[in-house]
Amino acid sequence: MKRFRFAAVLAGACLTGAVGMQGAITCTTADFNGSYAFYTTGALLVLPPAGAALVGPFSQYGTFNSDGQGNVNIDSVAGYNGLILNGSAPGTYTITPDCVITFQLILPFPLSLPATFTAVLASGNRQEVVMITDPPGTVVVGRHLKQDMRFCGTLDFNGAFQVDLSGTVLAPKERAGMFQRIGRLVTDGNGAFTAKTLANYAGRIVAEDFGGTYEVNSKCYVTFKYSFGGEQQTISGAIGGHGEAAMMMVATPGWSVGGTLKAQQ
Repeated sequence: MKRFRFAAVLAGACLTGAVGMQGAITCTTADFNGSYAFYTTGALLVLPPAGAALVGPFSQYGTFNSDGQGNVNIDSVAGYNGLILNGSAPGTYTITPDCVITFQLILPFPLSLPATFTAVLASGNRQEVVMITDPPGTVVVGRHLKQDMRFCGTLDFNGAFQVDLSGTVLAPKERAGMFQRIGRLVTDGNGAFTAKTLANYAGRIVAEDFGGTYEVNSKCYVTFKYSFGGEQQTISGAIGGHGEAAMMMVATPGWSVGGTLKAQQ
């Protein structure tokens, strides 16, 4: 384990050195503060025996709060190999002058493992890309977007949005495999939506036009519900920015798919 922790530290040092050559930006612990929406996708490849059933594709969405003093608190929903579970976890972070962040936390039950994540801030500390660097046996990348709204309602997620979702479908069997969906989703500000999309199921392209209902709760989480092909589907996520984007996950058992909805205008 020490060897892998050294590798994680070395990775952070390499990132710091690469960014530091530019010498144009400086970050401090206090610069990273506020609420962020995020989604995560990837795969858990190696786990202890107690978590063996969770090995496989992984997806996640949620929010976290950073206090600007090195502490974060994470609230999330995750898909482990198609199994949907809620989880929360406190953590800590350090940040270099080059805006490279290292997060330390205990992964939520049932994993309950210490983990290290490395991230790089961008867009005035409003966005970041994060990768798990310890423990080994994972390929997981997340994307974070700062939240400017504290209380939300249905009208706060209104208009036309670009759809970008990808990952793996595990069930039903006829749809299993790598997955990608692009398209356009339109909300009416009153709880109804329509979508025109193209989906790729393991190389098979399918036009999927569907509609349903959506709701936005006071914590700025948005949930879409619809029926397609005789199957009830739920897509949930956290709204970021001023409502121009949402970090999403397909919250239907058997799916490990995540991505974004981004306002077209």
